[in-house]
Amino acid sequence: MMDHSENTLRAAIKSLRDTVAPAVDPQDPQAVEQLRLTIDFLEFLRTRVYDIHARQRYELGRQMDIAQALLDDAALLSPEAGDRLTHAVGDARSVHGDPEAHTQDLRASSQQLWAVVRGIVRTARQAPDEVRERISTKVIGGIEPLIEMESAWFLPFGFEPDPGSVPQLTDLLERASSDAG
Repeated sequence: MMDHSENTLRAAIKSLRDTVAPAVDPQDPQAVEQLRLTIDFLEFLRTRVYDIHARQRYELGRQMDIAQALLDDAALLSPEAGDRLTHAVGDARSVHGDPEAHTQDLRASSQQLWAVVRGIVRTARQAPDEVRERISTKVIGGIEPLIEMESAWFLPFGFEPDPGSVPQLTDLLERASSDAG
């Protein structure tokens, strides 16, 4: 059976533009604006619908990179913190390595792993300066690929101050598929 998601979105956009837009009172600026925003979002979604899974896999992979880099320092914070992070990384690696994992499974694993990383960052506030600095450096260094993905993903909205510096979304998504499994 064929997936008609993109065609359905295209038809919904056309319907809104050709049928609904002319019926909206031009004297109601809020209605006009909301319709335009809805059409713009549906158009954006149409261009991204088939990349959502790869994006989630990419993000989980980069979060695993950060978490892996924090393992030794997490254990220095406390044995419990080290164990929680080790367990979360193992769980994430299992989901990430499953080629049949659904998008929502990747997302849930990402949320669980990131919650543990946030806990490590918060606990590091009371750590010795040397440990806190290493954790900060690893998190800041590791988050750059996630920022790149965010910038590339939302580039069509036009908020990026230097669009030419943003990596191509397809290049980032290829990294997700090459490190799967």
